[in-house]
Amino acid sequence: MLIYRTLSVLLFPFIEIYLFYRVYKKKEDKKRLRERFGNPSQSRPDGDLTWLHAVSVGETNSSLILVDELLKNSPKTTILFTTTTLTSAATVEAKIPEFNGKVIHQFLPIDSLFCVRDFLQFWRPIRAIFVESEIWPNLISEARAMGSEVFLVNARMSEKSAKRWSVARMIGFDIFENFNAIFAQSEEDKNRFSKLTKNEIFLYGNLKSQARDLSFNSDELTKLKSQIGTRKFWLAASTHKGEEEFVIQAHRELKKHFPDLLTILIPRHPNRAEEIKLLFGEINFAQRSQNQNIASSTEIYLADTLGELGTFYRLNNFAFLGGSLLPIGGHNPFEPIKLGCSVITGSHTFNFKEIYENLRQENACVIVDSKENLIKNLREFLDNPNIASALSSKASSIIANSENIVEKIVKKITKL
Repeated sequence: MLIYRTLSVLLFPFIEIYLFYRVYKKKEDKKRLRERFGNPSQSRPDGDLTWLHAVSVGETNSSLILVDELLKNSPKTTILFTTTTLTSAATVEAKIPEFNGKVIHQFLPIDSLFCVRDFLQFWRPIRAIFVESEIWPNLISEARAMGSEVFLVNARMSEKSAKRWSVARMIGFDIFENFNAIFAQSEEDKNRFSKLTKNEIFLYGNLKSQARDLSFNSDELTKLKSQIGTRKFWLAASTHKGEEEFVIQAHRELKKHFPDLLTILIPRHPNRAEEIKLLFGEINFAQRSQNQNIASSTEIYLADTLGELGTFYRLNNFAFLGGSLLPIGGHNPFEPIKLGCSVITGSHTFNFKEIYENLRQENACVIVDSKENLIKNLREFLDNPNIASALSSKASSIIANSENIVEKIVKKITKL
């Protein structure tokens, strides 16, 4: 741990330069960059404060139900909600008014020792809750050293990461011993964490199965339906660099069978819109961030805005989920399924292995392993809407089996 702490201090100038580069690339909020160095931009409220950290949008959405339950159990506490990405920050900021001043948002400080100490000495949380795979050694060990209870909730651990942490443990880097409790999201994750710590690992289920339904704008939903009319269309949601090419190729092939086809492309990171537009070539497209409507001649609708997945999932009864055609790990299937939208995904879904395996076994989703297979299944869905409806019904039943996960986790945290 001493080596890591020393390196985090020595490398600080280079991390600082990197953060300024991220500002240039519009991946950091220039006005709030001080938060990344552990300097607060808001005042600390009086009383107990619980610190909750979730890295990006998916984890943030599932963590909101955790916030609800924490405030229900401890109404006098305040939640300090930290995130890392701009999209997750926007998600939290949009929800803050619902909590009547009981939730504060800040960006997570970099894991450099002095930044971490400044952050913790100012906020003084009574407990720190990290969500999923957020393992920051300085933040975790310093929080524990300063008297905070530290928890890892909905924890997941890939086989590759488990091997790395195992090697670190052999040389005395026992970071997982700092947690008061770890709550795994699957049996496989529980087994991997069990090899990294002597502490008990709890398993109540995947928190994402109980996350709030994604919000939507009814007026925008009505407007989009009106613009699309009776046209055949499909959604490609949360796509990453390298996947848009597959989507465009699928669009071109499918147009041979459905001449008026509309493809709605929703990139995971809207700030990639300009590079995505270059891929369209002669294809006629409209861009949502520019307030362009879907016309009869629009072939691809680039939905490059934040916080609207809930609206688009309600628009159709099936969607292709990105982050899965390439080894990225896939994205949360619970979100579309809970809104009646069945799922087509690529085969690289290791971040959600258990739920996708359950869905596959019950024929409640479609997993494709090639561009040709994707096109084949999309054509079948477009030809026969009943396919998507049947999948959606099965998938909803599977998700409904998860009950009271968040209540069990918070009850255990407060008991411990």
